[in-house]
Amino acid sequence: MKYLVRSLAVLSLGVVVFSCNKREIIPPPEPKVDLKNHFYGKLNGSDVELTQNVNGYTGSSEVDLIINAATLDSATYYSTFSSPQSLQKISVGHGSLVFDWGSSERPTLATFESFYLSGLNQEPDVSLNGLNGFTVTYTDGVGRAWKSNSNHSYPQESVEYNSMALESDAKGDYAKFKVSFNTYVYHTYYDNIQDIYLTDSILITDAVYTGWYKR
Repeated sequence: MKYLVRSLAVLSLGVVVFSCNKREIIPPPEPKVDLKNHFYGKLNGSDVELTQNVNGYTGSSEVDLIINAATLDSATYYSTFSSPQSLQKISVGHGSLVFDWGSSERPTLATFESFYLSGLNQEPDVSLNGLNGFTVTYTDGVGRAWKSNSNHSYPQESVEYNSMALESDAKGDYAKFKVSFNTYVYHTYYDNIQDIYLTDSILITDAVYTGWYKR
C-alpha cells in the first residue's frame, strides 16, 4: 500500500510539471517598408554623390500644407537626404495635392495614390516650391541653399520619374520613387560692397535621386 501511495504521488507531480511547460508563441514580425535614398548628379560638371548610411546620410520626408478658407486646400510633399555630419544635402518635392481640410487633416490615401501614380505626373514641370510640379533644393557644404524655380532657363530642362510605387506599413504610407532631372538651381544673396542682391546659379545635369514621400 505504501508503494502504491508513493507511485501515485510521483505520477501527480509529473502531471503538474508537464502542465506548466507551455510552448512560447512568437508573433510574426510586422511588415516594414524598405526605404532607400541615393543621389548622383553633375553640378556645374562636377560629380556629386550621396549614399545612404555613408557619412551619416539618411532620408526623411516632410509636407507643406496650405489651408485656404476660400478654396480647397493643398499639400506638397518633400523627400530630403541629409546627414548630421555635413551641411551638404538635397531635397526634392512634388505638388500639389488638392484636398479638403474640413474632411481630413491630410490628403487621403486614395488622393495620395492617385496623384503620384498618375501618368500626367510622371514627367512634371519644374515649379517654384513644388506648388505646381517638381522642385529641387541643393544645400552646399557651407550651408547655402540653391533652389529651382519656374523660369525654365535651361533648354534641356527635364524631370522624369523612372519608377514610382506605393507601399504601406504600420508607420505610414509611402510613395517610393526614382527620379531623373536636369535643371538650374539658384542662390540669392546680398552683396555688401555693391549694395545689391545678386543671384548665382548651379546647373544640375544627369541627376538621379532615389527617395520617398510619406503621406
